[in-house]
Amino acid sequence: MKKELAVIMDVGSLKITSLIGERGVNKTFVVRSQKDVEYEGFCEGEFFDTQSLETAIEKSVENLTQNLGFKVKKLFVGVPAEFTIVVQRDYQIALSKRRRITEDDVNRLFDEAFVDNLDAFTLINRSSILFELDDFRRFADPVGEVSETLKGKLSFVLCKNYFIDIISSKLKKLGINDVEYVSSTLAESLFLIEPETRDRVAILIDVGYITSSFSILQGDGLVYQRAFSYGGGYITANLAEEFSVDFEIAESLKRKINICLNHGEEDNYEIINGEEGYYFSANKVKEIAVESLDNICAEIEKSMIMSKLNIPAHIPVFVTGGGISYIRGAKEHIAKRISMNVEVVGPKIPLYNKPTNSSCLAVLDLALQQTSKK
Repeated sequence: MKKELAVIMDVGSLKITSLIGERGVNKTFVVRSQKDVEYEGFCEGEFFDTQSLETAIEKSVENLTQNLGFKVKKLFVGVPAEFTIVVQRDYQIALSKRRRITEDDVNRLFDEAFVDNLDAFTLINRSSILFELDDFRRFADPVGEVSETLKGKLSFVLCKNYFIDIISSKLKKLGINDVEYVSSTLAESLFLIEPETRDRVAILIDVGYITSSFSILQGDGLVYQRAFSYGGGYITANLAEEFSVDFEIAESLKRKINICLNHGEEDNYEIINGEEGYYFSANKVKEIAVESLDNICAEIEKSMIMSKLNIPAHIPVFVTGGGISYIRGAKEHIAKRISMNVEVVGPKIPLYNKPTNSSCLAVLDLALQQTSKK
C-alpha cells in the first residue's frame, strides 16, 4: 500500500521550517526533507518585515519542490499562537430518539455550536474537550454510545486573516492554491502530551525565540491560550548588550549556562570564536539569565490569572520549544517560581527528540492525520 506523504511549512518567530514526511513504524515518521530558513520574525501579532517573510517562504517552497520532484499540490501551514485565538463553547443537540450516536451527530454538534462570522478571523481547527450524554456520562469519543441528547464542551481555534492573507497570497504566486492552516499549539498539545494526561487537564508552554505561548488543554482541545512577546532570544540580546559582543557569541554563551551552579567570584564562562577567546563573569551571566527567566515566569503567572480558571498546583506543566529548553536549571527555576511540577517535553522520535522540533513534527503529525481521512 502506498504511504501518504504530507508537506508542511511551520512558521516560527525565528525561522520557517519546511518538511516532507510520512508515517513510520511505532508512531514514528520518515522525514524525507527538512529545511530551516531564518527571517525577521514577528511580535505582537505582526510580522516585522513581510519581504523577509516572503523570501523565506519562496526558499522553503523551492526546497520542497526539489525534494518532492514535482510541484507542491497540498501544503499544511502551522500557525503560531500569536496569530490565533481560542473560543470555547458548551452546546447541546437533541437526537430524534434514544439511539446510538454517529459521526454525523458529532459533526452536527460542532456545526451548530459555532456559527460566528468574524471579519478578522477564519476558523482553522475544531476539537472536543469532552462530551456528555443524557445520563451525565462523559466520554472523549461518544460515537457508538446510546443517548437521546449529545452535549459537548468544544474548542475552536481561529486564525487572523492578516496571517492567512499574507501567506496565501505569496503561495498562490508560487503556484500553491491548496493550503490548510492548522494551529501549532493544538498540534503540539495532541502530539506531545499523552491522552490520559490531557483528560485530567495540563498546561503547555512553548517558549520560542521572540514569542511564547501559554495553553491550558483538556481532552483533545485547548481550553485557554495566550501568547506573549518574550522568548529565549531576549536572554541572548541581554547578554550581547551587557558584554558588548555579537549575537553569535552571546548565543553560544547562553547555551553554556547552568543556573543551578553556585559560582565563585573568579569563575568565568569561556567562549572560543575562531582565534578569539572571550571570558564572561559566571555570576553576571547567571544574573542575566535568571532575570529573563523571571520575566517568563511573570508572564506565565499573568496567563494563569487572565484565564480566570481555577488551576490546582498538581496540574502538570510542560515546557517545549527552542527558547530555553536547553538551559540547564531553567526547568527547576520555573517550577520553584510558580510552585508547580514542570517538565521539559519534546518529540518521542529518535534523532528528532529535541524540543526545537516539537512544533514542526506536531504539525506534520496533524497533517498526516488529516491526509489519511481523505
